[in-house]
Amino acid sequence: MGFRAASALAVGKVIALAFGPAGTALFGQAMNLYTALFNIPGDAIARAMVREGAAGRQSGEAERAETAAMSASVMILLMLLLQAFVSFLIARYTGWFEPFQSASGITTYLLGFALVGTGSFTASYFLIWGKTQFQAQAASFMSLGGLLGVLAARAAGFDFFYCLMAFLVGQAAGSFGLLLYRSAEIPPFFRKDLWDSAMARTMLLFAMAVAASGLVNQITIYSLVHWALDNIGAEKVGLWMAMNRLADSFNIPILAVANSILLPTLAGLSANLPGLREFLRPIFRQSLLGLGIGMLLLWLCYPLLLRILYSSEFQADPALLPWQIAGDFFRSSTCVFAVLMLAMGHTRFYFWLESGSALFMLAGSWLLFPRFGFACLFITHALRYFLYWLAIVYQYRRIFF
Repeated sequence: MGFRAASALAVGKVIALAFGPAGTALFGQAMNLYTALFNIPGDAIARAMVREGAAGRQSGEAERAETAAMSASVMILLMLLLQAFVSFLIARYTGWFEPFQSASGITTYLLGFALVGTGSFTASYFLIWGKTQFQAQAASFMSLGGLLGVLAARAAGFDFFYCLMAFLVGQAAGSFGLLLYRSAEIPPFFRKDLWDSAMARTMLLFAMAVAASGLVNQITIYSLVHWALDNIGAEKVGLWMAMNRLADSFNIPILAVANSILLPTLAGLSANLPGLREFLRPIFRQSLLGLGIGMLLLWLCYPLLLRILYSSEFQADPALLPWQIAGDFFRSSTCVFAVLMLAMGHTRFYFWLESGSALFMLAGSWLLFPRFGFACLFITHALRYFLYWLAIVYQYRRIFF
């Protein structure tokens, strides 16, 4: 987890030094698009598998976890084929890819996306079969491959487009390398005796609900950044995205713990309210205290961190830092407790909270921009995650208090 976060920060440093805040903005927007097309659907299927497997272990049905893993592996491969088709439609009929094109055309970019999508499939494949140590290695290999790709492209003097391509291809190469290295230790892709159509249908419905929430959220954020690039400018948007990417790096270990430990544990306790309350109450208090101390230290070091991790061109206005830090605090807290909604099967509540908060941020930025200018992005960031956190705490108040 630490290596993955460090690699992400190192890639951000290379992009910042080579292309400045404007390049950071474009790179971040490309990753928003990649997340919408590949990360979110695969993560939704993996979460469906974890929830189903945990329920099986809780009820004493050990084979249920294997059946869930088989269903998830087939679903992820079919998802990859669907994503390739959707990517083609987006490239053909929308302007989403235009900011990242070069003379080489859109085909090269789509090829890079397809490669890194298969790399993500490899990482998810390790995870769903319970090879959590391999999944962590896959994530690290992907991060290292992406970093080496960017460094090699920049050392060769290539422009932004080819650096982005090198990052995508490097990630895929790292993941494939681990797959070949561990090929003798992973289960076969498909076993007919483990296939269960009814379970696959249940998992698919759950994954679709989770993925729909993430897609609405990510597409809304993509639209917000697109609007901000046109109205605020790439330099300022690059600074804002660098600050959010910094928070993303700190949230990597939090999300890893939430998905790999909290989600299966909470899914197993979902029918036992007293046990759930006893397990979560101390975590709720301790996480708030720990995050509060961490964010205070981050606030004090923020200007120095931006200069070290990016470049001297990234200068944050001290008046905007409280809004950013407040938003990051509540965002990190929701990373911990949003899995409670999924563990309890409250996918409708999760959908409205994810998509509604993203739409609130987009609409709030539009409304506040004439009065506050660039600061509107920081204000709505803080308000969005505060309201998100408040909604979770209120919904599950009998568990937390």
